[in-house]
Amino acid sequence: MGKYTYSDGTTPNICIIGAGFSGLTAAIKLKKDLKISSFQVFDENTDVGGTWLVNTYPGCACDIESHLYSWSFEPNPNWSKVFSPHDEIWEYMRGVTRKYDLYNHIKFNSKVLQIQWEEDIRQWRVTFLNKATNEEKQLLFDLVINGPGALRLPNYPKEFDAFTGPKIHTAEWDSTIELENKVVGIIGSGASAVQVITDIAPKVKELHSFQRKPAWITPRGQKDISENMKWVFRVFPIALWLYRCCLFLLNEMLHSIFIYNSWLNKAGHRYLQHFMRSQLPKDDPKVDLLMPNYTLGCKRIVRSSEYYPTLALSHVTVIRDKIIEIKDDIIRTEDGKSTKLDVLILATGFQVQNYFDPLKIIGRDGRNIIDTWKTDIPRTYYGIATSMTPNNFILHGPNTALGHNTVVFMIECQANFVMNVIKEMIQRNARCVSVKSSAEDEFLEVVKEKLKKSVWALGNCGSWYTNSHGVVTTIWPFTCIKYWAQTRKLDNSKFIYY
Repeated sequence: MGKYTYSDGTTPNICIIGAGFSGLTAAIKLKKDLKISSFQVFDENTDVGGTWLVNTYPGCACDIESHLYSWSFEPNPNWSKVFSPHDEIWEYMRGVTRKYDLYNHIKFNSKVLQIQWEEDIRQWRVTFLNKATNEEKQLLFDLVINGPGALRLPNYPKEFDAFTGPKIHTAEWDSTIELENKVVGIIGSGASAVQVITDIAPKVKELHSFQRKPAWITPRGQKDISENMKWVFRVFPIALWLYRCCLFLLNEMLHSIFIYNSWLNKAGHRYLQHFMRSQLPKDDPKVDLLMPNYTLGCKRIVRSSEYYPTLALSHVTVIRDKIIEIKDDIIRTEDGKSTKLDVLILATGFQVQNYFDPLKIIGRDGRNIIDTWKTDIPRTYYGIATSMTPNNFILHGPNTALGHNTVVFMIECQANFVMNVIKEMIQRNARCVSVKSSAEDEFLEVVKEKLKKSVWALGNCGSWYTNSHGVVTTIWPFTCIKYWAQTRKLDNSKFIYY
């Protein structure tokens, strides 16, 4: 297929926000599928990678298999492990960026502050800050693709401001703070906490794990990829493709574990209880402390085969009692115990429900859609388009996150959908496109009905999947295959082109 152009030979001027998996996918698809190069990528960091550039905490790795957590159109036969570490994923992303010559399209150290729809000229006014010069600038674009990422804004609970000793958030790791032979406390029980604990425990003098709700832990079959296997994948790409398909389908088969009270959920519950007991000494009191008291899958299931043995070490403690006071470098809990720490690590996650904050997206009615989403619910069509913002698309938006498979697949589906919309615009010679509010209503109703039977809605665990109103706004409740089937073709009756 040749280059897509309007009747006058021009192509739309496109702004892409973010240079992580989402933004890079959009940029590659524009060049590869539409032969469009009139786009600019803005990223506030110094290189590509998004969360894989920023997150550098000890043990940082992906909990989805490497051959699956990668672009389908750029398979990598040279992954070193089944689950790759942070630096290997980042280098893979940099290599793909170089291959498609995207660095020339990216403005680094450029933080987009606001995008505002100008109805009279049918363009987006993009305001961004050059972090190097502290200078604000504005540019006009025909289309905007938002891909800043969901795991971006660190969550800092205010109660820990009172801690006066050295303090680190896993999302903003400070490698200059020494941990060796120190008394270290860590807040949280999610994936980053699990990875940090297993990595630093052998180095520290004492490790105190403060957990409100322990995670469900499933074994992680980590192993090195042999040189022979790498050779097979390089020489016979079909073998790599088949391996990736098998991984994908195996993960898809686990989706029903998230249906509340399903047989797979009950079986998984029993299996993971048995796994935990098999990993800890029989009479270890930590067994009771680490047994989750909420439905499996309600919070993100964490993969690790080293976590429980690490927590069983004599110099590691698990504290479930509520923190009632923090004074200087001491944390006091409801059981009356005080723990003096040399260093405090916050593995307290991200402000997922804040979406694009602090970026302001001012739509056609002059309102910031983020403010609307916070007071109500995010109104989108497949998490990609919203009626409030013409010529604006979202990658990895509301109700598109997963609990069972690779989000890179979802991002590719969304990018393909956006490319189809842009193609349709150009073929119609239309300068604007907007999804109908009725299409949003239909989509949200289907998602709402499916979620009623899910562990996320019924599990009562207070996860980041739900907003302040208790509505699940982040998760796609169906399989990835269903998302692909419903987004692979464009239903133009859901859109207005003008």
